[in-house]
Amino acid sequence: MRKVVGWVGILLAAGIARGQAQDQGDAQQQGAEATQPQGDAGPGPASAGGTESAGGTESAGGTESAGGTATAGGTASADSSTTAAGPSDAFDRACVDLLHGRLPPGEKAIRALRDACANLMAGRADDQIQADQRRQAQLAAREQLRLQAEGRVQPGQSTEGRVQPGQSTEGRVQPGQSTAAPEPGQGVLAAFGSAASELAGSNRTRAMGMRPRGPVGYTLVTNPVGWFSGLGMNVELFGAFMDAPKFSWVAGARYSEADATNGTASTFGGMAGADLFIIGRNNEGLRIGPRLELAAGRERFQGSTTFARLGMSGELGYNFIATNGITGLLAAGVGGRVAGNDKNDEFASFVGGEFGPYLKFGLGYSW
Repeated sequence: MRKVVGWVGILLAAGIARGQAQDQGDAQQQGAEATQPQGDAGPGPASAGGTESAGGTESAGGTESAGGTATAGGTASADSSTTAAGPSDAFDRACVDLLHGRLPPGEKAIRALRDACANLMAGRADDQIQADQRRQAQLAAREQLRLQAEGRVQPGQSTEGRVQPGQSTEGRVQPGQSTAAPEPGQGVLAAFGSAASELAGSNRTRAMGMRPRGPVGYTLVTNPVGWFSGLGMNVELFGAFMDAPKFSWVAGARYSEADATNGTASTFGGMAGADLFIIGRNNEGLRIGPRLELAAGRERFQGSTTFARLGMSGELGYNFIATNGITGLLAAGVGGRVAGNDKNDEFASFVGGEFGPYLKFGLGYSW
């Protein structure tokens, strides 16, 4: 009886020891799977009775290849195969599998793999951004050296805002911005001096009727002598026909008021005409054309009377337009009154007095 009880005790002790060893091996396997993501190259802990290869975690009695997870008593299948001598892409493959929905077993393993892949992608993106920034800096440095060699910038001067090689200019122009380079500003005296030098023919660089921004469209002039010789305040506007730049239309207006010891006289006149540019175009050059003026006024000499006059003339003149827009003209014509008041032989108008020749001088601006 004592022998039977002894053998039963021995068998119970052996069973308990074997159960404890198996429980300890299962606990080690679960801990390794929770702390190591699937496919991460590196040696895993092995339990008793097993053989471990690179990148695997082995449980009791099993053998695992790289990138796999083994169960007790079996052989694990490999997601990828690597050798210990070369770099492993098992982690990259595991991240690709994660994107495709192929997940490792266990919530902890999934989260660990997700965080590791996120860190990997962020690191590679930062590396790419830094590489692009270094490449842009190298291109900017080369462009700076090229411009310095050509003498277009001084050493130390920034090239910010310049178009780099291979860089597109599309989309750079904002609404309301002009792409034309602004003309350098200059004073009034310098502007007239520049126009005078061009008139002398020393530095004329453009064809007649042309400005840096294109052909001239309009010219506005006044006769400063006429302000003090009876014509009064006056202005003339020339407009070029863009489809026929040899021709221009002309319009003018004037107002004068004269005081005398026995009364006053005020006159308003409007003029229209057209010119053919024999030499030149776009309001510049030698021109010839007719003029027609209608004037009306009021005289207050021992009473008040109104009058009107209609005059015509033919005019030959020359318009000069400098590059900066300063304009001068000199013209001569023959004409006079053809209808209306004939009591004022000294009447001044755009087309002369009663009848005869007249001279005209003008200053203005063209654009």
